[in-house]
Amino acid sequence: MGKIIFPEEDMTDRKKMKPALCAVLIGIFLLALVLRGMAFLRFKDNMSLSGDARNYWLMSHQLADTGIYGYWYDGNPYGGSPGVSNARVMPGYPLFLTLVYKVVGDPWRQITAVRLIQAFLGSLSALLAFAAVRRIFGKDLPAVLTALLVAVYPTYVLSCTLLLTEGLGLFTMLLYFYAAALAFDTGNKYLHLLAGMAFGLHILVRPTLLPLFIVPFIYLLISGRKKSGPIGFRNPGRAIGMYTTGEIGKLFFLQLAGLVVVMAPWWIRNLVTLGSLIITAKGDGNALLAGTYPYWQDYFQDIPESIKGVNDAQREWAIRRIINGLKTEPWLYIKWFTWGKTQHTFGTPYLVNLVPEIKKVHEWLHNQILWFGIGGMLLHSVRQLKGFYLYLYGLIILGLQLLFIPDPRYAYQLMFFLMVGAAFLVDQILELARALLGLNKSGWTR
Repeated sequence: MGKIIFPEEDMTDRKKMKPALCAVLIGIFLLALVLRGMAFLRFKDNMSLSGDARNYWLMSHQLADTGIYGYWYDGNPYGGSPGVSNARVMPGYPLFLTLVYKVVGDPWRQITAVRLIQAFLGSLSALLAFAAVRRIFGKDLPAVLTALLVAVYPTYVLSCTLLLTEGLGLFTMLLYFYAAALAFDTGNKYLHLLAGMAFGLHILVRPTLLPLFIVPFIYLLISGRKKSGPIGFRNPGRAIGMYTTGEIGKLFFLQLAGLVVVMAPWWIRNLVTLGSLIITAKGDGNALLAGTYPYWQDYFQDIPESIKGVNDAQREWAIRRIINGLKTEPWLYIKWFTWGKTQHTFGTPYLVNLVPEIKKVHEWLHNQILWFGIGGMLLHSVRQLKGFYLYLYGLIILGLQLLFIPDPRYAYQLMFFLMVGAAFLVDQILELARALLGLNKSGWTR
C-alpha cells in the first residue's frame, strides 16, 4: 500500500489542533477534579457508613489487623460472622481499602483518604475515557464529548464519596479498554501482556466482564482487521498486513497469560484457605434470589429459614423459582427479566437523592444521556462493526445483571457505553450539519 499524503491544509489543521486538544483535556480534567472536590467537601465530615460500604470498611480493618479475608453483613444475623474466611466478594476493592488503612493507621482518616483518592481516580477516568474512545474509533470529538460526560455526570461525581467498588471499577474498565486497543493497534506483545493484566485488575474489582475476555479476538477473526499505527492519528499509510489466525491465537494467549498472572494469587488463596477453586466470588445467591420476585410481589415471603445466609441453597431456590415462574406465569417473568428490570435499573439515576438541590439537573442529564445514547448506539452499531463490538460489552453486562436484583447502582458501568453512543450521535449530527452547510471540519466554506 502506498503512503497516504494528507492535503496540506488538513495537516495544518492537525498541527493546530494538538495544542487546542491538550488544553481542552486539561480543562476537562480540572473540571472533573473541581466537581469531585466539591462533593468531597460536602461530605468530608460525614463518617457514617451503612450497607455494603460499612461491610467493606469493617472487612478491611479485619484484614489489616488479623489477616483474615472475610466479608460479612454487619447487623444481619444471616450475613455471616467476623473472623471467618470466605470468598463472598472479589478482593480488589477490599485490598485497596486495607492498603489505605495500613498507611494512614486510623479508621476515620482512612475514609477521608479513600474519598480523596477516588476523586482523583474519577477525574483520571475522564481522560481514560477520551484515550480509549479516540484510540478505538480515531475521532476526536466523540472522545472529547465522552470525557466531558464522564467528568460532569453527577452519579460519577458523587460516587467518589462512597466506599463502594463503582468508581474503581469504572477506572479499571477504561484502563483495560485503552490498553487493549493500544495493544491491538501496535501488535506489541508486551502491550498485550499488559492488556491482559489490566483485564485481571478489573475482574478483581468487578467480575462481570470475565465472560467478555474473548470478544476482541472474535472481532479480529470476523473483521480480518489490519494491523496499523495508532488509530488516533488515522495513518492508514502504516498498514502492514492482516492478522492471521495464528497471530490472533498468540495474542489471545499473551493476554490470557497476563490475566492469569493477576488472578492466580486469588485462586491459590481460595484453594489453600477454602479448599476449592473459586474463580470469582461466591456471593451471588442472595442477589439472584432477590431478583426472582416480579415487581417485588410477595418479596422473600416463601423463603424457609434453613436457606437464609446459605449462598448455594439460595441460588438453587432462585433457579427453582425462575423455572416455576416461566411455567406458570411466563409473560410476567419474561417481562420482568427484560423490560421490567431494565426500566428499574435505568429509570432513576443512582445517587439522585444524595444532593437534593441538584436532583433536577441530575435527572435531566441522565435522561439526555439515556435517550441520545440509545439512538447513538443503534446508529453506530449499524454504521461500524467496531462500534457494535464495543456496545456488545455493555449489552452482555446488562444481560448478566438482569438475572439479579435490579438497582440503579448497577447502571453505573453501563452509563459509559451510553455516553459513547450519545457522543457519537452528536458527532454525526454535526457532520450532517457541516455537509448541508458546505463546511469543512475547521468551519470554513469549501
